Amino acid sequence: MHRFIEHTGEVQVELEAASEEGIFEAALEAFAELASTDCDRAPASHRIELATPDRALLLADWVNELVYLAEVADFVPEAIRAFELAGDRLLATVEGHRDHPRQLVKAVTLHDLELTEVDGRWHGRVVLDV
Repeated sequence: MHRFIEHTGEVQVELEAASEEGIFEAALEAFAELASTDCDRAPASHRIELATPDRALLLADWVNELVYLAEVADFVPEAIRAFELAGDRLLATVEGHRDHPRQLVKAVTLHDLELTEVDGRWHGRVVLDV
Protein backbone atom coordinates (compact mmCIF):
# COMPACT_ATOMS: atom_id res chain seq x y z
CA MET A 1 0.00 0.00 0.00
CA HIS A 2 1.08 3.55 -0.58
CA ARG A 3 -0.36 7.02 -0.67
CA PHE A 4 0.65 10.39 -1.98
CA ILE A 5 0.59 13.48 0.18
CA GLU A 6 0.85 16.91 -1.39
CA HIS A 7 3.01 19.51 0.24
CA THR A 8 4.02 23.04 -0.62
CA GLY A 9 7.77 22.84 -0.13
CA GLU A 10 8.66 24.47 -3.44
CA VAL A 11 9.12 27.98 -4.78
CA GLN A 12 8.91 28.61 -8.51
CA VAL A 13 11.08 31.48 -9.78
CA GLU A 14 10.23 33.08 -13.13
CA LEU A 15 13.15 34.89 -14.77
CA GLU A 16 13.24 37.36 -17.65
CA ALA A 17 16.16 39.27 -19.18
CA ALA A 18 17.39 40.86 -22.38
CA SER A 19 20.21 38.31 -22.67
CA GLU A 20 20.96 34.74 -21.76
CA GLU A 21 23.63 35.95 -19.34
CA GLY A 22 21.00 38.19 -17.77
CA ILE A 23 18.92 35.12 -16.86
CA PHE A 24 21.84 33.76 -14.82
CA GLU A 25 22.25 37.15 -13.14
CA ALA A 26 18.50 37.30 -12.39
CA ALA A 27 18.70 33.79 -10.89
CA LEU A 28 21.50 34.93 -8.58
CA GLU A 29 19.47 38.00 -7.58
CA ALA A 30 16.44 35.83 -6.78
CA PHE A 31 18.51 33.41 -4.72
CA ALA A 32 20.24 36.31 -2.95
CA GLU A 33 16.86 37.74 -2.00
CA LEU A 34 15.88 34.43 -0.40
CA ALA A 35 19.21 33.98 1.36
CA SER A 36 19.95 37.59 2.36
CA THR A 37 20.37 38.32 6.05
CA ASP A 38 20.70 42.14 5.95
CA CYS A 39 23.82 41.93 8.09
CA ASP A 40 27.20 43.47 7.46
CA ARG A 41 29.50 40.48 7.63
CA ALA A 42 32.91 39.63 6.29
CA PRO A 43 33.01 40.07 2.51
CA ALA A 44 33.78 36.99 0.45
CA SER A 45 33.92 35.88 -3.14
CA HIS A 46 33.82 32.54 -4.92
CA ARG A 47 34.86 31.46 -8.38
CA ILE A 48 32.38 29.11 -10.02
CA GLU A 49 33.16 26.85 -12.98
CA LEU A 50 30.44 24.64 -14.43
CA ALA A 51 29.99 22.69 -17.65
CA THR A 52 27.07 20.87 -19.24
CA PRO A 53 25.90 20.78 -22.87
CA ASP A 54 22.30 21.75 -21.99
CA ARG A 55 21.83 25.44 -21.11
CA ALA A 56 18.71 24.85 -18.99
CA LEU A 57 20.65 22.28 -16.96
CA LEU A 58 23.50 24.78 -16.71
CA LEU A 59 21.03 27.23 -15.17
CA ALA A 60 19.95 24.58 -12.66
CA ASP A 61 23.60 23.76 -11.89
CA TRP A 62 24.30 27.48 -11.40
CA VAL A 63 21.59 27.86 -8.77
CA ASN A 64 22.52 24.53 -7.18
CA GLU A 65 26.09 25.80 -6.82
CA LEU A 66 24.79 28.91 -5.06
CA VAL A 67 22.74 26.66 -2.77
CA TYR A 68 25.83 24.54 -2.05
CA LEU A 69 27.96 27.59 -1.22
CA ALA A 70 25.26 28.93 1.10
CA GLU A 71 24.90 25.62 2.92
CA VAL A 72 28.54 24.52 3.11
CA ALA A 73 30.50 27.77 3.10
CA ASP A 74 27.93 30.07 4.78
CA PHE A 75 28.23 32.28 1.71
CA VAL A 76 25.38 34.67 0.90
CA PRO A 77 25.77 35.91 -2.70
CA GLU A 78 25.15 39.54 -3.58
CA ALA A 79 26.43 40.18 -7.10
CA ILE A 80 28.34 38.83 -10.05
CA ARG A 81 31.76 40.42 -10.49
CA ALA A 82 32.75 38.48 -13.62
CA PHE A 83 30.69 36.19 -15.83
CA GLU A 84 31.43 34.23 -19.00
CA LEU A 85 29.06 31.89 -20.77
CA ALA A 86 30.69 30.14 -23.71
CA GLY A 87 29.71 26.87 -25.33
CA ASP A 88 28.85 24.44 -22.58
CA ARG A 89 30.88 26.29 -19.90
CA LEU A 90 30.11 28.90 -17.31
CA LEU A 91 32.85 30.78 -15.48
CA ALA A 92 31.92 33.34 -12.85
CA THR A 93 33.17 35.18 -9.81
CA VAL A 94 30.44 35.90 -7.29
CA GLU A 95 30.77 38.44 -4.48
CA GLY A 96 28.88 38.34 -1.22
CA HIS A 97 29.45 37.89 2.49
CA ARG A 98 29.84 35.17 5.09
CA ASP A 99 26.67 34.42 7.05
CA HIS A 100 24.07 31.73 7.54
CA PRO A 101 21.45 32.10 4.78
CA ARG A 102 18.04 33.28 5.98
CA GLN A 103 16.02 30.83 3.87
CA LEU A 104 17.11 27.23 3.52
CA VAL A 105 16.97 26.14 -0.10
CA LYS A 106 17.67 22.43 -0.48
CA ALA A 107 18.11 22.22 -4.24
CA VAL A 108 16.80 23.11 -7.67
CA THR A 109 14.36 20.57 -9.00
CA LEU A 110 14.29 19.70 -12.70
CA HIS A 111 10.49 19.99 -12.71
CA ASP A 112 9.39 22.79 -15.09
CA LEU A 113 12.99 23.87 -15.68
CA GLU A 114 13.13 26.28 -18.61
CA LEU A 115 15.53 28.52 -20.49
CA THR A 116 14.27 29.89 -23.81
CA GLU A 117 14.46 32.92 -26.08
CA VAL A 118 11.19 34.32 -27.40
CA ASP A 119 11.09 37.40 -29.63
CA GLY A 120 14.49 38.61 -28.49
CA ARG A 121 13.78 38.23 -24.74
CA TRP A 122 15.11 35.43 -22.58
CA HIS A 123 12.87 33.54 -20.17
CA GLY A 124 13.83 31.09 -17.49
CA ARG A 125 12.18 29.13 -14.75
CA VAL A 126 13.63 27.25 -11.81
CA VAL A 127 11.75 25.49 -9.04
CA LEU A 128 13.46 25.50 -5.66
CA ASP A 129 12.93 22.80 -3.07
CA VAL A 130 12.66 24.68 0.24
